[in-house]
Amino acid sequence: MADLWLYVLAVKRLWAIKESAEIWKRISEKSDKHIVNSSDSSVYTELKSEYGKFVGTRLIIMSVVYVVAIVIAYLLPAYTSNPYLVRWLPFGLIFSASFMFAWIQQLPLQIFWRMDQLSRTLITARLSQIAILVPVVFFIFKDMTFNGSTVSLIAFCCIMFSVVASSIWQNIEIHFRSRKILPLKIKFDWKFTKDIIKRNRQYGVSYYLSSFHTLIVLLFLWLFYPTSSGHDYTGIRALSLSLIEILLIIPSSLGNSLLHKISNYSLINKRKSIGNLLLLITWIGWLIAINFRLFADQIILVVSGKVFLGSFVSLTARWSNQVLPFLGVVLFRSFIKQVYNYLFVAVDKQNVLLPINLIWVLIGVPLWIRMIPTYWLLGWVVTQLTIELLFVIGVIRVGRRKKVQPVFSWKIWRKLLLVLIVMSAVGYGITYFRNINVLRFFIVALALNLLVIYVSLPTIKKIAKGLTVEDTINPTI
Repeated sequence: MADLWLYVLAVKRLWAIKESAEIWKRISEKSDKHIVNSSDSSVYTELKSEYGKFVGTRLIIMSVVYVVAIVIAYLLPAYTSNPYLVRWLPFGLIFSASFMFAWIQQLPLQIFWRMDQLSRTLITARLSQIAILVPVVFFIFKDMTFNGSTVSLIAFCCIMFSVVASSIWQNIEIHFRSRKILPLKIKFDWKFTKDIIKRNRQYGVSYYLSSFHTLIVLLFLWLFYPTSSGHDYTGIRALSLSLIEILLIIPSSLGNSLLHKISNYSLINKRKSIGNLLLLITWIGWLIAINFRLFADQIILVVSGKVFLGSFVSLTARWSNQVLPFLGVVLFRSFIKQVYNYLFVAVDKQNVLLPINLIWVLIGVPLWIRMIPTYWLLGWVVTQLTIELLFVIGVIRVGRRKKVQPVFSWKIWRKLLLVLIVMSAVGYGITYFRNINVLRFFIVALALNLLVIYVSLPTIKKIAKGLTVEDTINPTI
């Protein structure tokens, strides 16, 4: 909610400003006229101004959302009565807010092709967290029992502080790296903020709703089966959903990396670029879904432990390893939906998604209120699969109606699909790896996935080249 898709809009806007100067530079080089030199400083000034306004807008939206969130949280007895939760809330919100601020500060790194510096920043930030965690966990508070004692609360706060310290260090480092490219002067331009929210409020809300139906499921699970009442298995079974939420960053990362590069493309070339993105994301999504089906037990075992594993004896005893294969399909469908999010932003149709997302959330919420208490995980999974499919159908229909459907090669898609079908068949044909054995899992899973990647690599390279196509200079500039 605090994001409101602001980063994507900022990337698109700042790149358009920078690209306008680049286009004039290409024109001047061809005509031997140095018409760009006089405009360099003005373009740079405009970039700094817009950058400062976007950062100011992020701070305004972020402050409002997080203040409201923590006020509401402290009004809930379930939070305030728990000594750990009541301390976790400010740490969690400070970390989230700090991460959001670091995110918007990285704009110059992306606009000027310096994202390798961001990678270094992320590495050093996580190392700073580890530097705090190691002595706290293994030396100062070794073998700590979290029983509500003062010492355990101090240990808990130290662990949470490591996350906050990591995000603060990330902010500091990104700030120093970014200001060398584009100095930051935060501007609280209320008219700018109001216009951004007004023009893109529908898309911002629809973007929130596109993930809300996944998040609301967790809230319902905790509501109907609270761990405080002895339902410890709720957290165990929710692990698979947490894995899905983490992987949702994949299409966002690729979409953010592509969007600014195609902002000045013609409509047809935007559709071709997004079409190739759709092929790439679809391939990645199916690859993950197949792995979730073939290696569900081993994946859960590696990331958590045996306590998260269950058997197929009873329909009411579904644990994370049984839910993961179904959520792999949910993830795949969500990947497609996110690509269409970027398509509509690229073609300036970002507000068309609100009716679709709102309708299916309004349908899904009452269904889950009924299905989850009655059918537990079975009701949740079936409903989520259906809702996600309806989301995908909805965005495809809107794309066709607006005549902005992604353009891609069905021949290439058939090649990738054939490889994935063969992978599934080979995976099912191997029976010995189904025993819970970490070593066998790594050997079989690694070999199978490397083979699929090797066979698919020539096609993937062709798709990657199609992500950014050469476009003619826009005659309207």
